[in-house]
Amino acid sequence: MSPLVLRALFGVCIVIAAGFGCGAWIIKKLPVGFNRAERSGIALLGGMGLLSVVLFLIGQASFRRTTIWAALCAAVLLAIRQSGLLLRDSIALRRATSKGAQLPGLVVLLILVITAIAGTVEITGDWNNDAVAYHLLGPRVWLREGVIRPVPDNSLTAFPQIPETLFATLIAAGGNRAPDFSSWLTLGLFLLVSAGLGLRLGLSGPQAWWVAAIVATMPAVYAGSHGCFVDALYAAFVLAATRIAFDAQKLQEWAVFGIFCGLAMGTKYTGLLAAIALTICCVLLLLARNQLFHAVSVRHLGVAFAAACVVASPFYIRNWILLGCPIYPPAPGYAAFCSPKYLSRDAIEQLHDYISRRGAGLGRGWIGFLKLPFNLTYHTSNFHGAGGLGLCPLGLAPFGIVALWKNTFARLLGLLGFVLMLFWFVTQQESRFLIHVYAIGAIFSVAGWNYVAINCGRLQRFTAACLVGTSILYGLLMITRSQSDELRAAASPRYAKIRRERDIPYLASFEYLNGHQSVKNVLILDPSVPPYYCDKPYIKIAGQWGEQPLSGLTSAVDSLQHIHELHITHILDVVSPVSGFQIKSLGPGLTMAFESTNERIYQVD
Repeated sequence: MSPLVLRALFGVCIVIAAGFGCGAWIIKKLPVGFNRAERSGIALLGGMGLLSVVLFLIGQASFRRTTIWAALCAAVLLAIRQSGLLLRDSIALRRATSKGAQLPGLVVLLILVITAIAGTVEITGDWNNDAVAYHLLGPRVWLREGVIRPVPDNSLTAFPQIPETLFATLIAAGGNRAPDFSSWLTLGLFLLVSAGLGLRLGLSGPQAWWVAAIVATMPAVYAGSHGCFVDALYAAFVLAATRIAFDAQKLQEWAVFGIFCGLAMGTKYTGLLAAIALTICCVLLLLARNQLFHAVSVRHLGVAFAAACVVASPFYIRNWILLGCPIYPPAPGYAAFCSPKYLSRDAIEQLHDYISRRGAGLGRGWIGFLKLPFNLTYHTSNFHGAGGLGLCPLGLAPFGIVALWKNTFARLLGLLGFVLMLFWFVTQQESRFLIHVYAIGAIFSVAGWNYVAINCGRLQRFTAACLVGTSILYGLLMITRSQSDELRAAASPRYAKIRRERDIPYLASFEYLNGHQSVKNVLILDPSVPPYYCDKPYIKIAGQWGEQPLSGLTSAVDSLQHIHELHITHILDVVSPVSGFQIKSLGPGLTMAFESTNERIYQVD
């Protein structure tokens, strides 16, 4: 095992320990009915989220490695005090893998091992890779500058930053490979929460493992669960909030529900919609209990709302203070109510147009909505689905809905899935944004499989089993194929080098800039160049989405006139799909320092 991999493993273990230290108190605040393994998993999930929020707040003043390590050590000390709980619940999880659970458990283990091995490989790609474009760009810049701030030339680094703050912490503790390597952890927690929901609906232990296996082998779920995508972490927060809310009775249980809603809102802007959907379901639940207008219920909802706001508000308040908008970049229809910094009206409209075109799916009409189960199964490319869902939700979930219809928890869960899908349908139809609903579909699929096995004949039972097996085998094939390049690179250092040279744009220029001590501050002229690969401080004239980080400077000519005021030592000029070389001839004070095909670096004298 290489030193880079060992360091990544060390970093992930430290974050696990720190997360458990921050979240161990949650174990005793959950409603009754949670098993030990589920309690520890949700505690770890919540603890990692709260650790990130604390580090984000600290990072507004100082985000240096010494500060990060001080916070991690304090959290690990808290975890040591609770180590007995963790050991006990780990034994409980092992016992839960009883007879009948070995096969789905093996499927889950295989997916997690593939994810872990592929995650040890260096992140590569251009602007089309979200990890390179912004998920990891922000953390690298924060660690270099010692403070958490949105990157001016990249508006997407102002998204809610619970995952990105964790990525920065992982980089500080485990190096650049640690964030992607941690994907097995977030995916595993998402599967644990999904299986726990199945147990709550009355599924047996082995059946809950089948829920995890079906979810793990959904290619559309996997697409948002590795490569530093944040969708699995977000979905885990939403489903954990769901699991807690529908059983909450005491004030502290409603407070924990609010915390997980806040963590979802602090992970993605769509967490705001998820919180609304969960609130609707909670109101209906209280209405069914004839408790909605009781003072105690109002107090419980108020505490949940307050807890969610306390957890999520730092990200939105920071944006409001620094960027002029709590939601930045502004959502469609929202820009008229704020004055976003660095973004012109034209840039905002172009971004909205891109989101609208990418999220169009198969239309917005009610017929299109009714056809979603079919289209998500067989036309996944229209939703950027990365391989689809398999056949289980479409083939078996309807039977599960019928079988569990008298179960109040099941009706609420089905309603939540419906509302979340409706919100998704009218906003941006990106398949990985819906993976929490896919998990709900998998739960009802296993319930439907159980219903068929009990109430139908041999042929129907055989057909249902074949449908589940086909879906899992299909998912394993698609996931393995999608990760084949990373797995090959993990096994072959020679191929890893070839992959690096093939997939990192302008690699020669970045190696020059990173390898010379004379390079202090780089001016990047082309907006499409991914600065993630630049280890030195940099400035861009314009961002990929039309951001204008330098007031009054909109072209290479303008920037060259202020080159010394900007303290630039080197200039990177490239030929890209959006522009040619922008410096046409050497002017006074510029020297050609490096030149390659479509790449030039100038030194400022």
